[in-house]
Amino acid sequence: MEFDVNDMREMMIGAFQLRRVDDKFTFYYDETNNIRKFYLTDHGTNVVEHKNFVLGGIVLLEGQILPDIAPLHANLQMQSNATEIKFAHVAKGDFEQVLTSKRLAIVLSWIVEHGILIHYSSVNIIYWAIVDIIDSILAEEKFESYQPHHQPLKNELYRLANLDKPAFLALMKRHSYPDIQRGKAIDFIADINAFLEARSPSDGNLPALMLKNLIKKSASLHELAFLVDEEEDMLIESFQVFYTHPIMLFKNAIHIFDREIQIEKSLSGTKFKDGSHHVNFSFSDSKSEPGIQIADVVVGFLGKYQSFVEENSLPELMKRKSSWNENQISNFNLLRQLIDLSDDVSNAFIHRLTAMGSGWKNDTFMHDLRPMQHLI
Repeated sequence: MEFDVNDMREMMIGAFQLRRVDDKFTFYYDETNNIRKFYLTDHGTNVVEHKNFVLGGIVLLEGQILPDIAPLHANLQMQSNATEIKFAHVAKGDFEQVLTSKRLAIVLSWIVEHGILIHYSSVNIIYWAIVDIIDSILAEEKFESYQPHHQPLKNELYRLANLDKPAFLALMKRHSYPDIQRGKAIDFIADINAFLEARSPSDGNLPALMLKNLIKKSASLHELAFLVDEEEDMLIESFQVFYTHPIMLFKNAIHIFDREIQIEKSLSGTKFKDGSHHVNFSFSDSKSEPGIQIADVVVGFLGKYQSFVEENSLPELMKRKSSWNENQISNFNLLRQLIDLSDDVSNAFIHRLTAMGSGWKNDTFMHDLRPMQHLI
């Protein structure tokens, strides 16, 4: 099977004003929180924790060679039977515990000192699972005026759903989401409306009012465009799209992924074409690819960070940060430095699929940007 990458990538480049996506980079990848499938059950979902899926690692510029990691391995003073560097060898615990790790500081400093960049895609799985509700309503021509506000509307749906996530998941399960049968959309929308009114009866912020108004107006819809003829209860069938996204976007790059049997099998025989040129991607064993070992540490750390931001309010994040010790502050600053350096080279290296509120929290917490008033 062959895919021409150009139509899709041109749309992405134009929509987000992406820079330097034609460069001949070399990407190394690993992933964390890869649950492979995400689906509804009678008790909620097939996983208890809804942590962000993160795929990412390190990037080398054209002509840049990955340095020998043997000195780094020795500097980490790991056990003699540890044949490769893994995040589990470098740091353990939650995000704040990980921040105290001196080994983590060694790896992050090594990355910075050698001018290596980082990249990642972070996916909030609950957010990604429910945004088709908004997209399906806005696909109707009569709701075209709401289209410029699609991101705030999705943010509000996510925020309000999380006020009582078990109840919202149960609502979805009752209606066989994401397979809302034709003619049954009315009942589904009515239940969403009742949920919003019960959990947020007097919410006066403009996006919440706009969302509730949109839901009320959509009560007569016969079907929801992106929520028909789907597999019942299957919220996310695969994370494959996040593997193919950078392959298509960075068509002149080399992409080296850690072995992931399901994705590897799914993409077996698939070729991504740019004219007569095929995009170079492969799956390799981390033992034989030092770049994947460094990617493992980067992604493990980023996974902890993403969960920390998603799970805490902005006041709580700032309160925690104010009590950090010297090691924690230093490691956090190294992460921020790597993200800033990488984003300066290409704003396509960092890809976050999450609610706007999470993005705003991140911008204030990590980059000291002025907070949105409603988050304080």
